[in-house]
Amino acid sequence: MTDTLSPPTTGAGADSPLALLFDIALEIGVQSDDEQSDDAETAALDHVWSTYPDTLGKALDADDWNGRPGLPGAGLEPCAVAYLDGGLWLHHSSHDQEQNVLTLIAPCTCGNGYIDTALDGERDLLQVLTELRATGGRFPHHDERPDCDSQPRLRPWGEPRS
Repeated sequence: MTDTLSPPTTGAGADSPLALLFDIALEIGVQSDDEQSDDAETAALDHVWSTYPDTLGKALDADDWNGRPGLPGAGLEPCAVAYLDGGLWLHHSSHDQEQNVLTLIAPCTCGNGYIDTALDGERDLLQVLTELRATGGRFPHHDERPDCDSQPRLRPWGEPRS
């Protein structure tokens, strides 16, 4: 049988190491929305400059990225997005400092939605760009993929398509 520790019956004293650790954890553990957004932009820039130096590293600068804070209740981590033009976007997230995910989002040729693809380095990006150039910057519609029409797009005046 395994012995378990019983929880302490008294609270931590105001000057105890545990009380100090609680205060430190409260200060360090919570970032403001602005700090999360700034960190997301910095992570996106660092990833692009180190992994895509000859393409995105030359085409995008710090002003092109827009950081977004996380939404813990929705399970969303901080991220950064960059608009490329023609309806194409980049979305960057980093689940930790080791795992960066850069996703290219482009309209579908059917005109009813968007398709995204996670990029795996500069060669992958160049291949995807070559394919998109042939279709005017749109991903080819495939019937076996999820229905693009289920992803509502906005009309030019901002009202959802019905």
